[in-house]
Amino acid sequence: ASPKFLLGESYGGVRAAGLSDHLQSRYGMSLNGVIMLSTLLDFRTIQTNQGDNLSYSVYLPAFTGTALHHGKIKGDKQKLIADSTRFAFSEYSAALLEGTSLDPASATKIADQLASYTGIAADVWLAHDLRMSPFVFRVELLRKERKVIGRFDSRVAWDNADLSAAYAEQDPSYALAYGAFSTAMLDYLGRDLGWKEDQPYEILTSKVQPWNWNSDNEILNLSGKLSEAIKDNPHLKVLVMGGHTDLATPPEGMAYSIRHMLDLPAPLRKNFEFTSYDAGHMFYLNPPDLVKCRADLVKFIQAP
Repeated sequence: ASPKFLLGESYGGVRAAGLSDHLQSRYGMSLNGVIMLSTLLDFRTIQTNQGDNLSYSVYLPAFTGTALHHGKIKGDKQKLIADSTRFAFSEYSAALLEGTSLDPASATKIADQLASYTGIAADVWLAHDLRMSPFVFRVELLRKERKVIGRFDSRVAWDNADLSAAYAEQDPSYALAYGAFSTAMLDYLGRDLGWKEDQPYEILTSKVQPWNWNSDNEILNLSGKLSEAIKDNPHLKVLVMGGHTDLATPPEGMAYSIRHMLDLPAPLRKNFEFTSYDAGHMFYLNPPDLVKCRADLVKFIQAP
C-alpha cells in the first residue's frame, strides 16, 4: 500500500517506461509516479539515419543552449531556446524534408537562421547540407579557440590538438566524471562495506551488449508503453527532467515523444510535468542544479 515511484536515467528511461506498463498489466502494481531524468523514449530522436531528419530538429535547442553558455550568441536563455525549438519544428524541419529539392536561396535563409541560433557560421551549415550531428557541432563551436566541448555536458571545453578533426572523438565532460565516480565507488565498497574488489568499476561498458529489446522494430520506441500505463492508471504522474546542455539525450527528444502520444486523451496530458536545468546529462553534478533537482523531486513525490 506504500506509494511507489520509478526513476529512469539516460537509457534507463526506456526501462522505466516499459516497467510502468508491465508492472500494472502483469502484477497489478499501480505506480504513483515515473521520473524521466535526462532520458528518451524513442531512439529515433537521437539517431541519424538516411532520409530521417528528426534528430537534427531535436538537437537544435540544445545547440542553442550550448552556444549561449559559451557566449557565441546573446539573449534571454528561455526565449532563445523557445524560439529555437519553434524554428526547429517549423521552417527548419520543412526545409530538411525537401532534401535536394530545396532551392539555394531558401537554403541560405535557413543557414542564416541556424547561425543565429548556434553561433556557427552559415557557410559551415551550408557545407553540411544544413544537417549537423552533435559530434560535428562539438568540434565546430569552439574550433577557433582550439577546443572541443563535451557530449554529456557541453559546458565543458578542453583543448583540442587536432584542428582538422571532422568530429569529436573525446568527451571532456565524461573524463571529468569518470575518475570521481570510479574512485568513490571503490572507496565505498572497500572502506564502508568492507568488500574487497579487484575488478575495475565499470562506468560505461560494452559488456552489457547486445541489448535484448524484446521488440521487432529496428529502432526502439517505448512511448506507447508509457501512454498505455497512464491510460490504465489516470493517477500516474510523470516528471520529465532535462538539462539545457545535454548533447547525449537532449530534452526536446522527450518533449517530441510526448507531443506525439496521439492516443492519450487531452485531460491526461496534464499528467506530465517538465523541469529544466542549466547543466547537461548529469545535471546534478552542477551544485545549483543539484539543489533544484532535490527540490523538484521532493515536490513531485510529496504532491497529492
